Amino acid sequence: MTVREVFDLRKQGKIEEAYEAIRPMYAAHQGHYTTLCMFWTASDILRKRIKEHRFEEAGKILKALLRILPNIEDSDGKARSNILHAAVALDKEDRNFSMLDFLDLLKVEQLGDEDWKTLASPATPTTPSHPIPSVAQQLLTCAFHEIQEQKEGDFLTKKAPLSHEEVLANCLKVMPLLQEAMRRNPRDKRGQRYMAVVYAIMGEHEKAANIYRQLLQRSRDSYLYAELAELTDDPGQKAALYCAAIQNQRQEKFRGGYRLELARLLLDRDNSRAAYELQKLVETRKALGYHITHDIEEMLRKLAGIQPATEASQLEFYRKMIERKSPL
Repeated sequence: MTVREVFDLRKQGKIEEAYEAIRPMYAAHQGHYTTLCMFWTASDILRKRIKEHRFEEAGKILKALLRILPNIEDSDGKARSNILHAAVALDKEDRNFSMLDFLDLLKVEQLGDEDWKTLASPATPTTPSHPIPSVAQQLLTCAFHEIQEQKEGDFLTKKAPLSHEEVLANCLKVMPLLQEAMRRNPRDKRGQRYMAVVYAIMGEHEKAANIYRQLLQRSRDSYLYAELAELTDDPGQKAALYCAAIQNQRQEKFRGGYRLELARLLLDRDNSRAAYELQKLVETRKALGYHITHDIEEMLRKLAGIQPATEASQLEFYRKMIERKSPL
């Protein structure tokens, strides 16, 4: 069989047959067209393996494509872009895939302008087109989700948090991509936030806090208040930031972490308000089918017999705390 015939198989949608045909040919001779055919047939199989949830094989193919990439002609950047999109797709499907390890193998300087361009979703009769972050920005977001899981642990995969030193070392893997993102768009909210996260991990708390304060001047995202609260030592200011996080998060299911931290701050200072936060937290967790953690159970025992504050009273408490204690 010739390389042209393998390409014909691919065009016919016979990607498994094309893949099996090109592998021995590529092993014997890595010429220009053989290598090109190997790359694109392997790319087809990678997508198929992701859909089949054969993630271990998909990960190996992805790494092989990175090794092949420098040996093929890619003047339009389509081969590189194909790899980047496949990495994002694998990251979304496989919780064991490490975007940080992928970025450690990637040469960021080879990314082109097209990889940084904002994309557009296809319009439908009922849904207009909307902007989608560039594939480079998606890589960055996946990497920082992984860093967050490494800091806090991953409940779904039962992975324990990594040590501070390990998390810090992994931040270095994403820094080239983050620095390039900031060079291209210094005011990008996501990039600034990720830089603040890195500063916080490095122990540069004031630098991180300054970024969050600047971001909160033009945005009211609940997670920005919460992440600034983590860097704040003053209990009153910390509580005010969690109050702001709760009020600026519209969905109750995403308020749980903020309520728990606020309850910790209020415990033994204002137990009726701490009891209110725990009551709301427990109600939501039960509704979502989540178990009550040992930490929450211990706090509930300490507050046994305490009458929770009313909702109206707690809302007024939020307002006053934000007005009087907010560090912004």
